[in-house]
Amino acid sequence: MTTTNRRTRGQALPEFALVLPLILLMTIGAIDLGRVLWALDSISNAAREGARHAIVHGGTKGLHPDGCSFGPGATPPSTCKTVDQVVRDNALGAGGAVTVTVCYGLDCLGNTNTTGATNARGTPITVSVTSRINLITPSLLGMSGFGVSSSTTMVVNH
Repeated sequence: MTTTNRRTRGQALPEFALVLPLILLMTIGAIDLGRVLWALDSISNAAREGARHAIVHGGTKGLHPDGCSFGPGATPPSTCKTVDQVVRDNALGAGGAVTVTVCYGLDCLGNTNTTGATNARGTPITVSVTSRINLITPSLLGMSGFGVSSSTTMVVNH
């Protein structure tokens, strides 16, 4: 055996040791990106399904302006609680805690309905969904998860 052949025989091990962490980081990063896209698609679908449920199954009584509750004596087939449940049922890939806000009327802020808003035909309904995804790559670097959100506005058509 020549001395050149003896030197190059063990060269692959240090090269592999240098490249392996980069390959693993890129692979885990690709998996994390897929999880974020899945969560975003999931909460977008959940917001859309919640808004659809609200516009199709909405009642005909008035709403309290201070929140997502219906007026006294009203028993509509859909309340914000049922919309919230529809959203949570459809947010399968959303990760951890899911926050849902439902608002009737224009210029909505959170669960607060626009003053004088009703759930009558022609009223816009906004359903917003937010979630935080805990990812592998940021946790390795000491960072927190990634927040995703989606909002859908539809018009009551019952």
